[in-house]
Amino acid sequence: MKNYKIAVYITAYQEKEALQKTITAITKQSSPIEKIFIVDNSKSQIIANNHQENIIVDFHPENIGVAGGLKIAVSWAIQKGYDFLWLFDQDSEPDDDVLEKLLTNYQDLSQNQNIGIIAPAIFDINTKQEFPGYIFSDYKLAPIPGLAKIKNIYQCDAVITSGSLININAAKYVELPRVDLFLDAVDYAYCMNFRKKEYKIIVIKNAMMKHRIGNYSQVKDRFKKYTNTFSTFICSPSRYYYACRNHTFFETRLVQKKFLYRSIAYRIKILLTMMERIIRYEPDSVLIKLWACIVGTFDGFRGKLGKTW
Repeated sequence: MKNYKIAVYITAYQEKEALQKTITAITKQSSPIEKIFIVDNSKSQIIANNHQENIIVDFHPENIGVAGGLKIAVSWAIQKGYDFLWLFDQDSEPDDDVLEKLLTNYQDLSQNQNIGIIAPAIFDINTKQEFPGYIFSDYKLAPIPGLAKIKNIYQCDAVITSGSLININAAKYVELPRVDLFLDAVDYAYCMNFRKKEYKIIVIKNAMMKHRIGNYSQVKDRFKKYTNTFSTFICSPSRYYYACRNHTFFETRLVQKKFLYRSIAYRIKILLTMMERIIRYEPDSVLIKLWACIVGTFDGFRGKLGKTW
């Protein structure tokens, strides 16, 4: 296998122990990594700049979000002449051979196709299931169908940030991540920038990474008095706002004109479904979370972006 120049990027926010677990998993990789670049969005710095010789920390207590950190990291990797930038959230643990498998498959597959991003399979530690790649179909972003039947390699339009290995030679020709998205759907929007330039996004199923997708808690259905508790994801009002806003903005701007009304109707359906879920299951701050979903959706329709919540 070729010797590639590889850096890692991690978005850090508040959780020191989770960040350290991710760093430990990265340093155990069977393929070498030159540098780990961390954007720390915490109010108080959770990792020192001189923590380790190969770690660079860019501290932003004002919180520039996932989008701001990702843009800085990709620009830095381009400037430093890396071949690949491996992206992570702070709550990911790749198996020791994940990077090696990604690089080996990239080397084989790139002989006859232009690959922009190659990513591992994501094992969601909350649901104990594989988290899929997504395709954009007509008017919405949807999970790739038949995931369980796919043996090892598949193409899609979008993957989550964490675990994604970015081909920097391709990234030079692709629009950088949008800072004004701030949080949520930043990864999907950036993936679509690669797709617009006809770069492929590949998932390698036998390269496995554990990842915590969202926060889960034990809840009850408040409309069913005698039901047992069960585990489901819960969000802060700000996360609901940015999720509704960014997915609405992102999807309605991707569609062809003939599908726009279907896209708008779909996003309103998602809003109503999310509101019902909040009313039934969220344990607190129900009214503000409902308001966050409504405002976020309509800010997405009108294109009001930025760090607005």
